[in-house]
Amino acid sequence: MTVAITVRDDSPRLKLALGHLTEALEEIGEPWSCGAPDSPASTTIMITASVEEAASYGLNMDAGVRSEGFEIRQGIYKGTQTVYVLALEETGGMYGIFELAERLQSKGKLLDVPECVMNAKFPFRALKFNLPWSSYRTNECFDLQHDAVRDLDFWVQFLDMMARNRYNTLTLWNLHPFPYMIRPVNFPEACPFTEQELSEWRQYWTSLFQMAKDRGIETYMVNWNIFVSESFKANYDANAVSDLQHYYGDSYSTEQIKQYNRECVTQLIDEYPDLTGLGTSLGERMHDMTPQDRQTWIEDVYYEGMKRASRPVKFIHRAPFSVDPQITRDSIENNGFLPEPVWVEVKFNWSHAYSSPRLLLTHGGSAGMEGYWDRPPANYKITWMVRNEDFFTLRWAQPDFIRTHISANAHDYVGGYYIGSECFIPADDYSHAAGHPHMDWTYAFEKMWLYYMLWGRLLYDSGTPDTVFEEAIGRRFGKSAGSPLLSAYSAVCKMPMALASYFSFTWDFTLYAEGFIASDNTKCDSPGDAFISLQDLLESTPFDPEYLSLRDYTDLLLGGGSMEGRTTPLQLADTLEADAGRGLALLGAIRSERPALDCEKADIE
Repeated sequence: MTVAITVRDDSPRLKLALGHLTEALEEIGEPWSCGAPDSPASTTIMITASVEEAASYGLNMDAGVRSEGFEIRQGIYKGTQTVYVLALEETGGMYGIFELAERLQSKGKLLDVPECVMNAKFPFRALKFNLPWSSYRTNECFDLQHDAVRDLDFWVQFLDMMARNRYNTLTLWNLHPFPYMIRPVNFPEACPFTEQELSEWRQYWTSLFQMAKDRGIETYMVNWNIFVSESFKANYDANAVSDLQHYYGDSYSTEQIKQYNRECVTQLIDEYPDLTGLGTSLGERMHDMTPQDRQTWIEDVYYEGMKRASRPVKFIHRAPFSVDPQITRDSIENNGFLPEPVWVEVKFNWSHAYSSPRLLLTHGGSAGMEGYWDRPPANYKITWMVRNEDFFTLRWAQPDFIRTHISANAHDYVGGYYIGSECFIPADDYSHAAGHPHMDWTYAFEKMWLYYMLWGRLLYDSGTPDTVFEEAIGRRFGKSAGSPLLSAYSAVCKMPMALASYFSFTWDFTLYAEGFIASDNTKCDSPGDAFISLQDLLESTPFDPEYLSLRDYTDLLLGGGSMEGRTTPLQLADTLEADAGRGLALLGAIRSERPALDCEKADIE
């Protein structure tokens, strides 16, 4: 008999997930059809995405189900064995269908699928995506991404990945987005594009925001404060700072520049109804401003621009790296108009979040950041920015680090996480030779599939067991590869993390762990100098105070001092060597018959 699936046909979210469910049914040899629940069938799958819809079939979902959550239940409906997916809204229904499909692939029989109630641990589960135009960083590796990122086919794949992995927020970052999105009414020459070119850009953004919405993903445009376009500079104020100039330095702001940015904020909100929110940074090009001056500028421009818009939008307020939390707190908590919660972004351990699951450093290295949370916020939540500037070419998969991080930092005042990089765009994969048999992927994020799966699924449910990820590996490369490959990754991916724990750093380029490179401003253009030498290691102070530096270790050793509770350089070396040996031994147990699996093994090796 056919499995009859009852589901609404007017929801893009449910439709997306349904495709994965039907693939899973076909994989186990079960024929299926979509129809009314009274259709003749040996089994029924019934999917509801509201309390009212569930009630129409005489169902009450578990009282513990929350927004974006779901219940999977076994039961009998009109004499037919039925598996229910019950949710309060469409996003929860979508996640529930994804979960059912995955459990079906694992168990092999629909009636063996265990019941469960699952809810999102964090309401904010975001990817940070830097755009290659008006970009914060400039380099060939950004320039070559233009075509890929402008291609909506790329975004179909990327957004599908986000939805499957339970990410619900896409944050898009560049210095000054407005000229690529609108022609400012009172500053038309600030937009350099022809009407045809701007129309194409508008179509692009409109489609992107709609596609994200269809997958339960909120979208934010995040930029940097006082910048203007090069066209604005050329036509309105030759002294203005454009997005083609260096991002850091003193401010230049006039009433005209405030008006321009303020009106851009309002017009952007009004012209893109599917855009969820905005965000901005109180840092770059505000070097000479006091903390109060910076906050006042944001209020005069961003707050006022949002107030004048035809609809409310959500807001990401980046915590200033010249810290005076009380000024920012007062501004946010007394704003009186922003939808709650406001997301306050804090860089976790600056640009190198994989250095430690303990919060040891924030952007700017400023003391006092705890002022944002040492008393409970009234209307905002802290959102941790987990920046990766340490592995772009080699894959990373270390689920225990993510679990430990979440366990240590999921405080009541925390709303969620951002995952992403400033220096790496996961689109065109320039690290592999095109056409190489290793490549069974098109885009870099597809190569890093396990990295995105681990973070997304664990941010949704930190109790997700390793078996889920092992089985995902097994479906790609054969069942026997699942456990040893994940275990090998878990062992050897401690290498770059240990370097980041041991070697002191600050901003992006001061450490690039997989390249064994550390550079300050004087070394950035000199690869030979940037490579970490033995002398560099000797002079380094470990980032994590649990580690003893080489000098401190020898001083204690010679002086007879206590090393209790500290990790010595020799202990660290022994641990890493043991991890490496374990990883290599596990690889030996994997029989590879696919070039793509050989590539994964090569990264571990």
